[in-house]
Amino acid sequence: MNITFPTINTPYRPTVPAQTKRTPSASKTRGDYDTVNITRTRTADDEETFARVLARKAAAQLNTAGQDRVQELKAMVADGTYTPDPQRIAGRMLGLG
Repeated sequence: MNITFPTINTPYRPTVPAQTKRTPSASKTRGDYDTVNITRTRTADDEETFARVLARKAAAQLNTAGQDRVQELKAMVADGTYTPDPQRIAGRMLGLG
């Protein structure tokens, strides 16, 4: 038994001629480009970095606990009478207040 398959000469994609390579104009090859120079001058405000300003603002916004409250909490933890409120902790972690 002999099996032959007919060949089809139609390509899957039509042939497309290659694009011609464009050469830049003579003015661009000379180096006729716009330039930007950025320089930073040191000032007295450079000592105030963004991180320091941010840390100072964050510290000012925090409610600082007094030493008496810290001592009270230490005593409660030592006695075993301190029970944290899990709902309040979760709310603070989620930024709910």
